Amino acid sequence: MAKIVIIGGGFGGLSFLQKARKSKNEFTLIDRTNHHLFQPLLYQVATAVLSPADITVPLRNLFKNDKNVKTILAEVREINRASKEIILDSKEVVSYDKLIISAGSSYSYFGNNEWSNFSKGLKVINDALDIREKILKAFEKAENEKDENIRKKYLNFVIVGGGPTGVELAGSISEIAYKNMTKEFRNFNSSDANIYLLEAGERILPTYSESLSQKSYKYLTDFGVKIRIKERVVNIEEMCVTTDKETIEADNIIWAAGNEASPLIKELETEIDSEGRALVNIDCSIKEDEDVYVIGDAANFRSERGESLPGIAPVAIQQGRYVANNIKNNINPSDRKPFKYSDKGMMATIGRFKAVGVVGKFEMAGFVAWMFWSLIHLIYLIGYRSKILVAIEWIFAYFLNKRGTRLIYRDID
Repeated sequence: MAKIVIIGGGFGGLSFLQKARKSKNEFTLIDRTNHHLFQPLLYQVATAVLSPADITVPLRNLFKNDKNVKTILAEVREINRASKEIILDSKEVVSYDKLIISAGSSYSYFGNNEWSNFSKGLKVINDALDIREKILKAFEKAENEKDENIRKKYLNFVIVGGGPTGVELAGSISEIAYKNMTKEFRNFNSSDANIYLLEAGERILPTYSESLSQKSYKYLTDFGVKIRIKERVVNIEEMCVTTDKETIEADNIIWAAGNEASPLIKELETEIDSEGRALVNIDCSIKEDEDVYVIGDAANFRSERGESLPGIAPVAIQQGRYVANNIKNNINPSDRKPFKYSDKGMMATIGRFKAVGVVGKFEMAGFVAWMFWSLIHLIYLIGYRSKILVAIEWIFAYFLNKRGTRLIYRDID
């Protein structure tokens, strides 16, 4: 019976454990939170469509019937490959025979870490709640502000980064300002808000085709979003974003421009790329140790064509299942077939009833894509309760124009 430790209860770690748990091995799942987060819908928590409970599920509940699975709520501080031991923040030492690391990633400011003091990224539930309440508070501040110049700062929202997260946030914030909250204030109109989306590259959604990128651009501008392409951020200060072309004063600055792997990867003393991801073998193990596997966002897995796989949920899920199959069936490293990613496509929602997507060679956009996006996300959500609650919230938010989670209950200023 092997001792197998999994670090991270995200898509990769969870898919591994769900497939491997029926073997006779002993499993220990370590995560710094007590829940699995359905991260693709995190932006909807940040923009008051969903509540945290709608997109999370307790890890212990998922494995309550598996006697060979132990869950530890802790943060890993050190990894010693020589002794095959992990040291937790509690100083507890956990030994392993095989180690699966699915620690995910965090946002990267490309060396300008001081910008994090004046902007907010979106990776975990607390990030989403902070963004949501800061957005809602901005409108309350604007209502109480008599100086129009200061009020304008409260009504300016800047999202840095034109990838899927930035696009989804921009579209959803525009719905709050231009659809959901109109007629609710007396001293100003919420439609006076300005939502800026800044992208240093030549177009938004650069991983999609130029056609879908252009359609996304049109959808967002129709929603009222001010898109700035080929515009690079050079500084972020309190209530101020400076680009190489202009300065925008804003109370809400959201960073969605870059990612870097968990710093835990450096503990492995293995080769990493510029984003801190481990360069892994064809079976997802690291080059120096066949008993240590890195999957998901923390891994740089190169396809047969030499291209690095994207840090998205389907990749992590498939890698988790692949590694689980090898360990469960005790396949020797020399006999393992290389991991092959089956690209099911990718989708991004732009806003109310608008989305873009690629499934195989087929591209889709508009309402059909939005319906397909909604169905896919409901299917992948864990738990029937979550599926039902999310479906109900979407009906209220998108069809009845009512967002049910517009609550301010924490003091984050």
